[in-house]
Amino acid sequence: MSQNEMDSKYNSIETVANLVKSEISKAGIPKYDIYLLDERVNGIYFRKTTIAEQTNYHNISYFIRVFEDKGPENMGIGVVQLNSIRSEDIQKAIDYAQTIAKMNNGPKYDLVAPGKNYPNPVTFDKNVWYHPEEFLNEKSLELRQGLTELIPAVPNFGTLRTYRKQKMLVNSAGFHKLKRSTNFGYEFSFKAMKAGRMAEYWPSGYIKSAQDLKFLERIPEWASRARDALRATPPPYEPSIDVIFAPSIVRSALLATVGYSASAQALYERYSRFKKDKIVASENFTLVDDGLIEGGLGTSAWDSEGNPKQRTPIIEKGVMTNFLFDQKFATLLNEYSTGNAQRKPSKGGDMTIEFNNLVVNPGDQSLKEIVANSKKALLLIKFPWIHPNSITGDFGASIDNAYMIENGKMTRPIRGGSVSGNIYEMLKNIDAISKETRTVMNSKVPYIKFKNLHLSSK
Repeated sequence: MSQNEMDSKYNSIETVANLVKSEISKAGIPKYDIYLLDERVNGIYFRKTTIAEQTNYHNISYFIRVFEDKGPENMGIGVVQLNSIRSEDIQKAIDYAQTIAKMNNGPKYDLVAPGKNYPNPVTFDKNVWYHPEEFLNEKSLELRQGLTELIPAVPNFGTLRTYRKQKMLVNSAGFHKLKRSTNFGYEFSFKAMKAGRMAEYWPSGYIKSAQDLKFLERIPEWASRARDALRATPPPYEPSIDVIFAPSIVRSALLATVGYSASAQALYERYSRFKKDKIVASENFTLVDDGLIEGGLGTSAWDSEGNPKQRTPIIEKGVMTNFLFDQKFATLLNEYSTGNAQRKPSKGGDMTIEFNNLVVNPGDQSLKEIVANSKKALLLIKFPWIHPNSITGDFGASIDNAYMIENGKMTRPIRGGSVSGNIYEMLKNIDAISKETRTVMNSKVPYIKFKNLHLSSK
């Protein structure tokens, strides 16, 4: 099959878009947009080191937003989601969206029209796009090699998936664009046993770039976490201790807090903890939203409303610099969209303002140096979850994997107990930031050492 023939194979999203647009026209809707998602998933499932199953999944779904103008400054919006291409189903959904729009009342804003300048970042891997099965088979050899050579732990199961997505936005203002992306998902379970005791480490996540699928590097690290957990002990009680957050924890903590307070919605509703040009973090802390960074899970040319994505500095050397906007709150605050509108299927297609890719600038010390310079501290690798309060910043989370640091050396693994603090206050108490950064889903972040957290042994 030629590349052109393969391209046409994936253009069914265009057919669905034209069909839905025709149904909306029949219903006489003057103001609308259609957001379509075509997702294809190929997966390999491992049982221990053997391939147990290969899967192939395909789904096309879409959202219809109907807008009803209610005077010069107000309008109502109705959103519906479906994956049917039957005329009667689409008309029923449109009727329901109109009913919702009549009931709702919010600020009026315009849809994105053609004519804007758009960047052209690389968003998909051609090899993965056109040959997903071959790519997975290639990677499975590397995976099996890494899994077979394990010494400290044994693999229970694992999965590796390729995601090929097409997203299309069509609206009544004449906007019509398509974007493609590829990314990967993984999940593994590593088990270690000794003298009747068992411990497990369960890594999972999503990765944009095939270059970041470093399994031969990551598998021994993951297995060692399971092994170390066998001899882990609860931490001592420490009312005030320095704690080093691993990159995955840094990401979760910042998205839940800075991600909220940096949004124009929090600014408009006066819940943000930040004020522009005010000091909100230590001087060595710089944070950026970069919707165009190479290898970013949230990298693309335009956001869910059709506005161009960009690089937006949020906190520069501790000072709050910019907020993130979608179309609605840009209108309300007399600003411009920063390309951060995200349409959330899990929230019924409602629009939210979110980071595209969260990037924290690296520091001037290696992790090894940070550890060596710590008299007493805790290196936190994994929480089972961390959900700081977005408004207050308060959190408390139990410890899955950590290491005690005493007199500049990691002395023993820690499991159990909990760490608590306040993320907004921690940003002002940063002691060190590592040179090393890791790409964790939609972020590129270092290790960060925070001062004066509370460590509980229970």
